[in-house]
This record gives sequence, C-alpha cells and structure tokens, in this order.
Amino acid sequence: MVNKYSFLLSLGLSFGLSILNGCKKDTTDFSKFDSYKPTPEFAIPLVNTKISMLNYVNEDTTNTKVDANGLVHFVYREDNLYKYDVADFFEFDNQNSTSINNKLGSILISEVRNTKLVTLQDLSAGFSPTARAAFDAAAGTVDIFPAISENVSNITSFEAFTEFSSITFTEGYLIIKITNKLPVNLNTIKLNLYNLTPTQSLLGVFNYTNIAPGASKSDSIQLINKSLSNTLGYNLPILNTNSSAPTAVLINYQDSIVINAIGRNLRAISGVAKFPDQDIPAKNTEIDFTPGDTTQRVRKLNLAAGKLKFVAQSTIKEPIQLTINFPGAKKNGSPFPSQIINIPYTGTGTNFIDSSIDISNVDFDLTQNPNKPYNFIPVNYTAKVISSGNAVAFDSSDYLNLQIETTRLQLEYFEGYAGTIEVPSDNNNFINLSFLDKIKNGLNLYDGELKLKVNNSIGIPIKFNYNFIGKNNDGVSQDAQLLPFEANYPSVSEVNQTKLTTQVYSNKNNNGKINELMSLPPHSIKVEGKAITNAVKDQSKNQFVKRGSKISVDVELDLPLAIRTTNFSLSDTSKFDINSLKQFTRFTLGLNTENGFPFETTLKLYFYNSKTNTVIDSLDDKTILLSAITDTDGKVIQTTKSRSEIGINEILLKKLKESGADKIITKSTLKTENSGSKTVKVFSDYFIKVSLGVTTSIKL
Repeated sequence: MVNKYSFLLSLGLSFGLSILNGCKKDTTDFSKFDSYKPTPEFAIPLVNTKISMLNYVNEDTTNTKVDANGLVHFVYREDNLYKYDVADFFEFDNQNSTSINNKLGSILISEVRNTKLVTLQDLSAGFSPTARAAFDAAAGTVDIFPAISENVSNITSFEAFTEFSSITFTEGYLIIKITNKLPVNLNTIKLNLYNLTPTQSLLGVFNYTNIAPGASKSDSIQLINKSLSNTLGYNLPILNTNSSAPTAVLINYQDSIVINAIGRNLRAISGVAKFPDQDIPAKNTEIDFTPGDTTQRVRKLNLAAGKLKFVAQSTIKEPIQLTINFPGAKKNGSPFPSQIINIPYTGTGTNFIDSSIDISNVDFDLTQNPNKPYNFIPVNYTAKVISSGNAVAFDSSDYLNLQIETTRLQLEYFEGYAGTIEVPSDNNNFINLSFLDKIKNGLNLYDGELKLKVNNSIGIPIKFNYNFIGKNNDGVSQDAQLLPFEANYPSVSEVNQTKLTTQVYSNKNNNGKINELMSLPPHSIKVEGKAITNAVKDQSKNQFVKRGSKISVDVELDLPLAIRTTNFSLSDTSKFDINSLKQFTRFTLGLNTENGFPFETTLKLYFYNSKTNTVIDSLDDKTILLSAITDTDGKVIQTTKSRSEIGINEILLKKLKESGADKIITKSTLKTENSGSKTVKVFSDYFIKVSLGVTTSIKL
C-alpha cells in the first residue's frame, strides 16, 4: 500500500499513461533498483523501490514523448477524425445528353439522259399533206432535198425515265440537245417540252438555229421549283430546213434528228428517284457537362468508366451511315477514332438503331470552343445515305434524329475550376477524452497544443472552418475558438502527390483557446463547422480531382506536463491480504520517501471489501510529503525526504479481519508548491523513492 507516490502514477494515468500499482510486490521489478538498499529500521520490509518518470514514458511511446529539454508531453492522437473522398467535394453528373435533328432536305440526283431518234419518215407524218406527199414521192431517190417549213404539232413522248418519277427539283438544268443527221441545214427549230402525267402541261420551250448536217446544238431550262413526271413529250411547232439545191442528195426516210434530254446538277426535295450515295449536311453539337454549381469549369475530363449511348431514328428509305467525331479527344495518346453507326432500311416505317460505345480512359478536351472553353464536349456528326440502286420515295421532311446520352459514368480525372462546395461536419464527430474524468478539480494545463494534420491529394484549395467545443462531466462547455485555415493542395503538375498541412493551435499562437479547453478538463470534444473549397473564388484557376484522391484530418493533442493545482485528487487500488496479518493484534506502518517531483501531497487510506462493495474504515496520514524544490523555470533542483508512521490498533485490525477487507484504496490530494500558485513542469528525470514496512508489532 505504498501509494504515497500514487499521485505521480495517477498523474500519468490521467494523461493516458498506464496505471501502475507500485505497492504490489508481484508487479515490481526490484532488479532494476539494486543500488537502492532497504531501510534496516523496518522489522518487516514490504516495499523498497524507485519510480522514475522516464520509465513510464518509455513504456508508453504512443501517448507520451520527451522533448529536447527533457520535458514530458502527453500526446493524444486520433487518426482520420475526418476522411473525405473526392466525391464529397466534387459531384459528377452521371446523366448528360445532346440531340441532333436532321431533315433530309434536298438530295442529289444523278445525271439523267433520255434519247429520242426521230427519222425523216417520223417527221413527215406531221407535215402538211402536200409536203408529206412530196417526200413520199422522192423517198429513196437522189434528188434536190426540198426546204421544209412545217409545224409538227403532234406530241411525241420520250421513253419513260427509269431514274425518277413525280419529282420536284430545287436545283438543276434540263438540257435538250438536237443533233442533225439530215443532209440539209436545220435553219430554225422550236421545241416545246411537256409533262404528260398526271396531266399534260408545258414544261419549257427550246429554240435552235443553224444546225449543220452532222452538228449538234443545245438549249436548256432551269428546273428550280419544277415538277417532272417520268414521261415527257415534245412537239416541233417550228421546223425549218434549207433546200439542198443545187445539189441532189439521197432522200432517205431513215435520216433523222436525234433529241437528247439531259438533266444535270439536279437536286430534288420530293418524289421517287434513284440517287447515289450522298452526305447529309454535317452538324456540330456539344454534350453539356455543366455541373449543378454553374461556377465550375470543366476543362479536361477522363472517365474511369462510362458509355455513350446512341439512339438514332430515320424515316429515309435508304440505309444511313453515321460518323461521329469528338474533336480533341484522345485515348492512350492517340486521337479517339471516329464512331460509325449503321442504320439499316427495313422497308417500312421508321428505322431505329440503339447502340453504345465505351468511353472509359478517353481524355476529353472541353476547351475546343474558343467562345466557351469549358463544360462542353464537342461532337461533330456526319451522315451518309447509302444508295440501294433502286428508285425510292423521298421527301425533304424525311428526317434523321440522333440522341447521344452518357450512362454509368465514373470520374477518373477532372481538370478545371472546382467551384465552391461546402461539406459540413457530421454531428456525430466527437473526440472521446473520457480518460480525463479521473482528473478532479484544481488542475490547470498550460502551453497545450492542438494539431490538425491534413493529408490532401485532392488538387483543390480547401479551407477548414472547424471549431472544437469541449464539455466536462458537469456540463460545463468551453469553445476553443479555432481560427480557420486553408490546407495545402497538389497542383496539376503534382497529380498523385499528397500534401501535408500541420495547423498548430495554441494560446501562444493566438489562434485558439487551448489552455481554457483542456483545463475543464473535457470529457469529450464535439467538432462543428465545415470544409469549403475555393473560399476565394477565382475561375481562372486550374485545379484537379482524381479518382481515389482524398483528404484526411488527424487530430493530436500535445500537452506538456506543465501544471498548477491546489486540490487535485487521485486514487489507486491495491490488493490487501488481511489473513497475512492474522498473527498480529496491532502494528505500526513506517513510510520513508524521497520526492523528486514538484508536488506536495497528503495521503488517506481506505480499507475496502470488493465483494460487498463497501468501505470498512479509513486512515489519514497527517504527514505532508513535501514538494521537491524547483528553480524559476519550474524544474526540480533538489529532492525532499520525509518519514511518517501510521498505527494500526487492535480494534481496527479486528474490524478489518471480521469484515474481510481485501483492498486498500489510496487517495492522494496534491498541490503544486507555493499553495498551488506556481506552475511546475514534469521532466523525464523526475523520480520518487519509497520504503514501506512494519516497524513494530505485537503478536498474539
């Protein structure tokens, strides 16, 4: 029961050190103190030991340390008081879409040709009776070819066009070319061209002069806003030739003129036609990645996972090939290849295709638009109509719609300005300091430091605006009044690096009331406040977040054992075997101490039955164990020694035997020197020597 030194051991306990029961012979290693000899005046020595502060510091390297001056510090640590993943600071929208709507518009029609060979015999069928009779009489002879001046008014049809029917043009020309295969000069020809279906209508008038034998001439009309059927006809209201006189020629009814109808540079908006492969006009669009916080600027983006879903619909009655490009996008350092989607024509209704591509690990550049170089992934889109070689119905209102949608996106890397995001502390964030409950009234701690260690691999400036509010078991609270601070963060060139920030709060730093907080002492500390990104807005900043990057906050309380106290109470419990003293009726305990600690203490012993949970009796030791002497800096310069005796009379001894006392509770009330007015420091070389034993006894 040598607990006259228990105030030092309990001091260590009160700061998280191990509780050491110095009076228990089975826990004391006497071999460490061979140089300290037992006091011979004890008839029965019980305890003879030396307790050094350094021993206890060495036994608890986790919660204690010794600084360069030998001052002992208690260190309480709690790792990951806060631990944030990048997702807590950067919300990434998982659903983004864009659409492209294309009308077919006008389409290119291949050049079309239709040839009509009109023999002299065919022409003569439309001549006046006199002229026709003259040619009939001369046919097959060599004679003077008479001049012709006729109106061939009957309408002759061309062969039906196979390339189109019922077509309306927006561009192009129709050329009528006449080749003279008669033996005389075609002086003047006028040709009227007609649409024959669904009703006959004049399409255009063509005029020719002076076409020599074997020569050709052409005339044309524009087809803008004109509709053509596939059946055309013509007549020749004016057909004038020269005579061959004076030269006689063979008048051959198989001589002819050849009429060629040629369509060139044709574009049409409706009808039925064969048309070649052709491009639908290209369009550009953007996938909008503007976050909910519109102040954010996404400049570069890489996805750990994700797909682009394409939903295309077409009413065009030919297969369609889509080509989609993402300007500036790269994968593995090479340009991201064009995405090609084929929409087949099923023969009826709307053609539909639903496909997707993997865009994981693609580096998207969102700075391509000089007018808005952020938040948008540019998309270039082209579509090609693939000709089947068959005439198909079409209309300018036929459409091709493409919907692009992002799905199942997981962010790998973001670069840009992350905006302002607040992450409040969880109301359940408490620091449990219940071990300090053993500290009673009268203890004041000075020069304590609260350290927040921030490890940050998120490339964003994060300001911590937290406060620590301590509360003791009596409900008394103390606000630490911590000033905000901003944590270091890696730059874009330091991706995958972690930056450490150590923020030290203390009264001497004038950034928090740590002494007041710890002097409660607190049973627990509640953490309130928030972390905020980009507390100072600057959208020109280029920051980053990367999958797996995180920020953690460790807390550390560094408390130098520099204290002052007047009524600090500590207790310790030891085993007490009353049966070992059954041969005695009474005895006297002797206690010799040498105190190398700067505390004064008084001692009270309680005899206790742990089975019935009752205190049997108590003894006061009126002797004050004097504090060691300290210098002006509070460091011990001289130890003090004392001796006291405590008598155990037969009444008390009998009472203890009958009640079955099996424990001794040692309660020490201590104060620092000068009646607790002086702050003293605890150094690692402080010690106390204790000798306890029975000095005199009376046997039965």
